[in-house]
Amino acid sequence: MTTMMARTEARIQSSIEYDSDAGTYRTTPTGDEPLGTSLVLCIASIKNTLPTQLPPLARTIDPDALDAIFADAQNARLSFSYAGFDITIDSNDSIELRPLDGHGPAELN
Repeated sequence: MTTMMARTEARIQSSIEYDSDAGTYRTTPTGDEPLGTSLVLCIASIKNTLPTQLPPLARTIDPDALDAIFADAQNARLSFSYAGFDITIDSNDSIELRPLDGHGPAELN
C-alpha cells in the first residue's frame, strides 16, 4: 500500500505546473484515484506536507459529490476554497489552484 501511494504521489507531483504569470498551479489528474484524492495529493505536494496534515476535504466539500459532478459532466465547472487555495475544477478534470496568500513556489517538491 505504501509503495502504491508513493507512486501515486510521484505521478501527481510530476503533473503539477506553475504559471508564474497567472500565479496559479494547474494539474490534470491521471490514474484511477477519485478527484478529491487527486486534489488533496496535489495540495500536499505543493505545500510539501503529508496529505494527513491537511484539513479533511469533507469539511469543505463532499468528495463523493465532487466525483459525481464530474463523472459524466460535459460542461461543468466548480470553484471553492480549501487548504489555502482557491480551486477551480472543470469538466475535463483540469484543476487550477490559486494560493490565497498570493505566493508561488520556490520549487515544486
